[in-house]
Amino acid sequence: MARVNISAVLLIALCIAGANAQSCVGRCGENDGTTGCQCNSVCSNFADCCSDYEAVCLTCSDRCGDPYVSSAPCHCNSECSSHNNCCSDYDALCGGSTGGSVTNAEILAITEELGALDANNVATSVVIDMQGKTTSGSTADLAPGPLFVTVPELTADTFVLFEALRDNYAPYTNVAEDNTLAEQAEVASFLDAVLATPLMVRLDQFMTEKQLITGTLRQNIEEIWFTLYSRSGSTLGSSGFEHSFVGELEGGDVGGFHNWVSYEIEEAAGNTNYRGYIEYTDLGTSGYVFTNQFTWYDAEKPIGGYLIGTSPEYELAVYTLCFFARPNAQCHVQTNGVEYFIQTYELQSNGLTLVGSAYPGVV
Repeated sequence: MARVNISAVLLIALCIAGANAQSCVGRCGENDGTTGCQCNSVCSNFADCCSDYEAVCLTCSDRCGDPYVSSAPCHCNSECSSHNNCCSDYDALCGGSTGGSVTNAEILAITEELGALDANNVATSVVIDMQGKTTSGSTADLAPGPLFVTVPELTADTFVLFEALRDNYAPYTNVAEDNTLAEQAEVASFLDAVLATPLMVRLDQFMTEKQLITGTLRQNIEEIWFTLYSRSGSTLGSSGFEHSFVGELEGGDVGGFHNWVSYEIEEAAGNTNYRGYIEYTDLGTSGYVFTNQFTWYDAEKPIGGYLIGTSPEYELAVYTLCFFARPNAQCHVQTNGVEYFIQTYELQSNGLTLVGSAYPGVV
């Protein structure tokens, strides 16, 4: 066996230790008075920062999800946004303000996958007439005709059960919802059908793998979307589902109403007046991201947004994903290689965090 020069080994080890002590790699937030330079939030005050302090400790490169260290100058975990101490590149490298375990690239990839799994998408059979381009501040009606020209019969279970839910809701937010046993059974039937679709099964896998939810996906959807809350005094006259998928009326304004099927039904009944499009994104065979101006029962919606052609389960899936992964923020998603965003808002009620609103927008 070869003889080892112990003195040489010790010398090499000491050199390595000395070199490490002059670097911030693996030391961000440490306060070690025995080293020649420091890597904590006060080293700048004492002019004893290591030479690579800024390059290592003021970035999230290779630090996404690192445990919280109070003396670190900035942080790269999912709690940093609530403490206003994220590193400046946290959003770009770690994927956003909350749901930090999921990157922006992963959200784009999973939503592309969900779109491909949307077997009930009917966009190729829907014909719309956009007519005049308008703005949210315009009072002119630049669309003499309706928006929807041709819509196929929506025979898939999820569409049929979705339409059955619509008459459960009183549009006025100051009118309490009944929430009868029969209506609860309709919600249960809708969720049975939705959660059995391949795209929802895939969403369940993804959200569980990424630890975005605790409990089952069904429990979370029921809570955040269907729990009743108040937008007017103490009246339980609203929910995330009613607001976003069905629409609400409060005073002279339209609230929510971000679903194309609901809009088409109300338009066919003569209850809406389409006044022109604001902007749109063509998703190819998957439909459109569409924003427009309209009235509903003469109440104003200066700018509304919805997807056109998508299934209820797809919309519920991407809205739910973005609510947990990027709440209160633009959540960039993708269909057929085309990017757009989903905006969700949280609403606090009786200790629960619920959906206040969810809608798509053009990037």
